[in-house]
Amino acid sequence: MIYKFEKEVELIANEEIKIFTKRCIEAAPRYVFNIPSSSSGKHHPKDENNSGGQVLHTRRVVKIAEDLCRNFNIVGDDRDCVISAAIQHDFAKQGFPIDVGYTVDGHGSLWVQLLNNVVDRKEILKNPIITKIGRLIACHMGVWDIPYSVGRDNLELIVQLADYISSRDYIRVEVY
Repeated sequence: MIYKFEKEVELIANEEIKIFTKRCIEAAPRYVFNIPSSSSGKHHPKDENNSGGQVLHTRRVVKIAEDLCRNFNIVGDDRDCVISAAIQHDFAKQGFPIDVGYTVDGHGSLWVQLLNNVVDRKEILKNPIITKIGRLIACHMGVWDIPYSVGRDNLELIVQLADYISSRDYIRVEVY
């Protein structure tokens, strides 16, 4: 079953970003909706290490990202881009378009391949919203990014921290 992230998408106020996010959800590889959040079982809470665990992880990332936006007073389109990126951050986690069965290093950068099924290539570079969301997804792995770059802005740090915090076994994030 494909989880549509309806509650999470409804957090997005900008209609253009909302529609774009929905189209990306539809274009995401089907495996995303069934895999555990950690292919090895080592890097995420136990309740995410089963079928559908990636969906639960993503919902937690969105919740934390929303809270961090509030904390850093990130509003408007910037907030909406963070929420969209949080929803999509692992859409290429095990490869794109093929599921290789394990987490791929630098998978945030593979997301751009998904875009070919969503928007025209020329639109990708011309649209600053798509570019921003792509940047947030591409660097969501922090020091585990391939390659890691320093000098992250607040939006990049929010997506990165939301993903990291939600993956800690000793932090319990409830989603409803």
